[in-house]
Amino acid sequence: MKKEDLVPNAPVSPLDYAAGLSCPLLGLFGEEDRNPSPEMVAQIDAELKRLGKTYEFHSYPKAGHGFFYYHTPGYRQEQAVDGWNKIWSFLDRNLSNPSTSS
Repeated sequence: MKKEDLVPNAPVSPLDYAAGLSCPLLGLFGEEDRNPSPEMVAQIDAELKRLGKTYEFHSYPKAGHGFFYYHTPGYRQEQAVDGWNKIWSFLDRNLSNPSTSS
């Protein structure tokens, strides 16, 4: 966020939190979204990469904000299904307990 975009309810840019990130992060974004826009996602990506953070970003064409919301006009089934697959895979990789056998 630019300084002029900061408001009392959001007085800090999300980028300011990047240095303190202590867990893996998954981001699923619609390329038609305006908040965060693809440019904002690229900026966050560059900062997380610079800081050596563990993260994974995926951007979806023909999808805007809220493409997972099946009850709204912005729902995009193909992108949402792929997103759910990415979520389950991410959780499996990052939350699995190697000392537990199945």
